[in-house]
Amino acid sequence: MKAIVARAREWRKGPAIAVAHGEGVPYDTRMTKPQGGGTPFGELLGMRCVHKEKNLARYELEVVADHLNKRGVAHGGVVASLLDTALGASVVFSLTPEEWTGTLELSVQFREAVRPGVVVAEGRLARRGRSVAFAEGEIRDAAGKILASAHGVWTIWPKKPD
Repeated sequence: MKAIVARAREWRKGPAIAVAHGEGVPYDTRMTKPQGGGTPFGELLGMRCVHKEKNLARYELEVVADHLNKRGVAHGGVVASLLDTALGASVVFSLTPEEWTGTLELSVQFREAVRPGVVVAEGRLARRGRSVAFAEGEIRDAAGKILASAHGVWTIWPKKPD
């Protein structure tokens, strides 16, 4: 918990990156260095966007003691949050500047325990319509083994909802 509190304090010292709707994030941008989690919640967990381009996003997380449950593996909420972030980002990068999106449904399949160390979540836009998008992806460990996978549906609004 001390590490999470320290990250939160560090985050509060600087402005958050408004990734949620493409603000300040050019489309089709290959990253030369990792960026923060993009949102206060992502920063709190320690997520870092390591790759983004249209329809694809990768986020890295170093799983540490603060992320673990009593069994010594990452809490399912941490795993689901990382997948939601990566998949959601793949949808966000397909939006026009006026459009907004939000997760409508997320299904996570926990295949293997996520143990301490660095993991990478990849999200891919599978299909995009006028008012809905579908995305899929997985979390892999350093050896490339799939630890969890997910698919989901995102609603798309033509403008920021009230």
